[in-house]
Amino acid sequence: MDDREELERLLGEGQRPTPSPDAQWRAEYSKAQYQRRLAGAQFDLFGGPTIEHFHRNTKPPAQEAWPLDYEMTHDLTPEEQAQQLAADPQTPWARTTRKAMTPEEKVEMIASAANWLRLGQRVRITGTSPSIDGSNERRVGRVGVVRRLCSAAFADYVYINLDLVGQERSEKVIFIELRDVVPIED
Repeated sequence: MDDREELERLLGEGQRPTPSPDAQWRAEYSKAQYQRRLAGAQFDLFGGPTIEHFHRNTKPPAQEAWPLDYEMTHDLTPEEQAQQLAADPQTPWARTTRKAMTPEEKVEMIASAANWLRLGQRVRITGTSPSIDGSNERRVGRVGVVRRLCSAAFADYVYINLDLVGQERSEKVIFIELRDVVPIED
């Protein structure tokens, strides 16, 4: 058996398994988004690559309309930092951030989201985890769809496929806490 026959044999064996319904939905959604953005194609008369033209994206939401749901403290003395770290060891850089949810709060939040949390649900990001510099996270106010639900280990998180804004051209999928999103009707 020569190399070509071996290659054909190996390629023939590798039948791809059929994707799950969730994977099929994600592929169809990505294709539909691409088709929605595509304005047209310009074919080259001399055999060059085809140039695709896209519609403009919407502008990003205003940052001022989405205040943080926690308070940041800056320029603490070493004693104040030590006190904050003693009170909450998870506090990054000894700054005040929003409190972690208790297991009971997480269970309650997941149960309340069970009515609307599904693949393809349109959502808006209304909160954010703290940024390093304390500024508003740029994703707050963005809109997208639920792309994937997480396993039981991360049941309080969800993957969101964000709608493109501004000059974005590639798909944006983020991993975000469930408490930071709310369902919207579109």
